[in-house]
Amino acid sequence: MEYLIGLGLAFGVTTFAAGAGFARSRNFYPVMLTVIASYYMLFAVQAADAGSLVLEAWILCGFLCLAVAGFRWNLWLVVAGLLGHGALDLVHPHWLPASGAPTWWPPFCLAYDVAAAACLAVRLLPPSPPAIAAELSAAEACERRGRPGEAFTHLERAHVLGQRSTLEHVRAHVRMLRWGLRRRDPREAGGQLIRILGAATKTTFGLVPPGNTGGSRVSAFRPLPIPQELAAIMAANPPTSWRDQMAAAWRAGASGQAI
Repeated sequence: MEYLIGLGLAFGVTTFAAGAGFARSRNFYPVMLTVIASYYMLFAVQAADAGSLVLEAWILCGFLCLAVAGFRWNLWLVVAGLLGHGALDLVHPHWLPASGAPTWWPPFCLAYDVAAAACLAVRLLPPSPPAIAAELSAAEACERRGRPGEAFTHLERAHVLGQRSTLEHVRAHVRMLRWGLRRRDPREAGGQLIRILGAATKTTFGLVPPGNTGGSRVSAFRPLPIPQELAAIMAANPPTSWRDQMAAAWRAGASGQAI
């Protein structure tokens, strides 16, 4: 339950912050890391444990340095800091069991840290190419109009267009996962979880059946004919290399414009 609450709260806070405009400020996620990192020190104060307090203070200083460095130079350092704090949550109950932290806090904080890091990382990734972005936007519009079948067709087209790129391939499956969750379709949602892992690990090696539309009701290993108009778009727009995508993401972290 602690993990679920942590995930839900992190996604809720980051979604609200994005909608309200708070997350557009470069200091939002560094401040979040600072606040998160301070709680173990608070628990040590409550426990009146001087040894734990000193150690927690040193640990807090390390995360404060990452937060400041991320704010000043590159927000990917804040992503690293959130993930690093998640790793601390994992070992903290065994490393400092007498620090005063409630037993539910480390798993809750671990889930929150990882979810918040994922939300920031997604905001820093380069945007989709125009053809794929158009299909994703069309899918959103169809869902708003109550036409989920048409929405999924656009997601399938986005999958075909982007399956040569690891980033776009994963994005298409994440959107399909969201579609399955909103439709309360366990078969689609469960299948997409597996396909997200496959897209993340196999695309860069070319282990992708061309033309596969990506839905859970189609075998993930089955190649399909590519519609002529999509084939023309793919021929005119070769995929960006993984190295170029990561360079663009690093530049976005430095500039902060992506958020």
